[in-house]
Amino acid sequence: MSQLGSQIKDELENFGLETPEDEVMTKLTGLCSDLAIKPSDLADQWMAFSINNRNLDLDMEGLGKFEKFKMSKINQSPAVKKERKSILNATTCIGDLFDDILGTYGLDHSPVRTSQSQKRPLESPGSFRVPKVSKTPTRAPVQPSRVSRGGLCTLSPVTASPSQTYSQRKGSGDIVNTFNEGGLSPVTDWSGQGGGVKVSLSSSLSKPYQYMFHKLAAKADVLDEHLEIMGTMLSNHHNIQLENLAQPSQGECRVVGRVCCDSSGKMNSSSVVLEGSIDVSYGKRVAVDLRAVDKYALFPGQIVALEGTNPTGRKFIPTKILQPVPLKKRVITSAAKPVTIFGACGPYTSQDSLSYEPIADLLTKVGEELPDVLVLLGPFVDVKHPLVEKCDVGDITLEDLFEGQIRHILQNIPPSTHLIIVPSQRDACCDFVYPQPPPDLNITSPNLTFASDPCVVEVNGVSLAMTSTDVLFHLSSEEISHPPGSDRMGRLAGHLLHQQNFYPLHPPSEDVNIDYPHFIKHAFFESKPDILLLPSDLRYFVKNVQDSVVINPGKLGKGSGTYFKMRVESSTQITNSTFVNIVKV
Repeated sequence: MSQLGSQIKDELENFGLETPEDEVMTKLTGLCSDLAIKPSDLADQWMAFSINNRNLDLDMEGLGKFEKFKMSKINQSPAVKKERKSILNATTCIGDLFDDILGTYGLDHSPVRTSQSQKRPLESPGSFRVPKVSKTPTRAPVQPSRVSRGGLCTLSPVTASPSQTYSQRKGSGDIVNTFNEGGLSPVTDWSGQGGGVKVSLSSSLSKPYQYMFHKLAAKADVLDEHLEIMGTMLSNHHNIQLENLAQPSQGECRVVGRVCCDSSGKMNSSSVVLEGSIDVSYGKRVAVDLRAVDKYALFPGQIVALEGTNPTGRKFIPTKILQPVPLKKRVITSAAKPVTIFGACGPYTSQDSLSYEPIADLLTKVGEELPDVLVLLGPFVDVKHPLVEKCDVGDITLEDLFEGQIRHILQNIPPSTHLIIVPSQRDACCDFVYPQPPPDLNITSPNLTFASDPCVVEVNGVSLAMTSTDVLFHLSSEEISHPPGSDRMGRLAGHLLHQQNFYPLHPPSEDVNIDYPHFIKHAFFESKPDILLLPSDLRYFVKNVQDSVVINPGKLGKGSGTYFKMRVESSTQITNSTFVNIVKV
């Protein structure tokens, strides 16, 4: 078989098609050459044609129909081009074409032309007068304005008026949550070391990448690889032999699979199915009867090990859900020096205004208390803000507004404070993909770090893992658990550590666009983080989850607005040496 034939065979196998007969393979190779298309495109087009023709078989008769269909398309293309050309030739000038377009919408447009020439000089400002569709009064050009805020300024469009909601907030400066398991003395002086803090990215994307190009086969490979890796870890941890989950078994057996829902709605205890790996279970799915399990917490995408029976091969009846594999502990080379970290998550404006008053107040506190590190997670220009959705931000571009905010923050923090910026998929000027590369801004400073979402940052030897994606809220919408009444927030955060990645939910929320080939490289934990930062629309909290300090600081621009202040005395026994306050801005 030729190299081209081998490539065609591989592409067909990706769709589950068996290797065709030699005569059919020769025909496919000829079609690939005659139509000048790649083997992958040939396989895609054949599958689309076959499905549209009642699952046509891949044989000589079916290929004959496919070839006739493709040749008819090719023969029609010159006529289409000729027709398009005639339409363009019928319009004598761009002005006439512009008139026709505006006329379609019932708008009157009369271009102003001189009698000497029908062409518009490039530098003539009055040659075309574009009608004003909106009756909104014309605004003056918007320049970045600085709104004074306790000696500091915030960059906002001049059209932005102060937020009524934010100005009427109550309890500014109140401590609403405290974490102090080690019984440390309450921190009153939050000042850091005065500089010299060592900040390094231990796990992060470093540059943008092309996304929306991976094939379904690549996505399936990544999901199956993850399932096989977790299955091997569970098998070794519990010292068990895994079996095919679809194999009938009267005796007790142990299986590993990915939790799925048997319908398109929200999963419930009666709609749980388990999907096995291709290597062990040939990718098959079976229903799961949970009535014999005393305690469970499941969500779509979760990889679990079950112990039970499967009498018919169609329904697995578990009696026990085996414990997940704990993350390995991080190797600590030396005890960390005490470090003070402040942090907040966007949006940094209230919903009724684009004035960045909350971030201005936070910067005031940073200037007064001088922490070692300030962590800010996006969105900075929230694509879901009502004014951004309507593009009502004046004449300043969203890119300029975003870059101006970062420059402003950098200029108004103390020289001894290191700034870490993490983007969000809700940022109007950042790539809508997960994992998300760091912001592509032409801003450099020795005390500035642009990180990706998600990322793991080491600060003086303390491991800080964080993501701006609201994974807690997404998990809470999909998880089912029994019995009720347990620590829900701690359980949701624990799912990330059990599944050993930042976003274990599959399929993901509609708000999350996952690139799976990059996800498996950049969204998994190599070891247990000391601090896990998971901002969410759910209520703020600080908890000890599996010996990691998990923080949901809330959102700075939501309601009264909250942020966190943290002092870590040592990287050994992190939960006993960490003091955290969540404070209203």
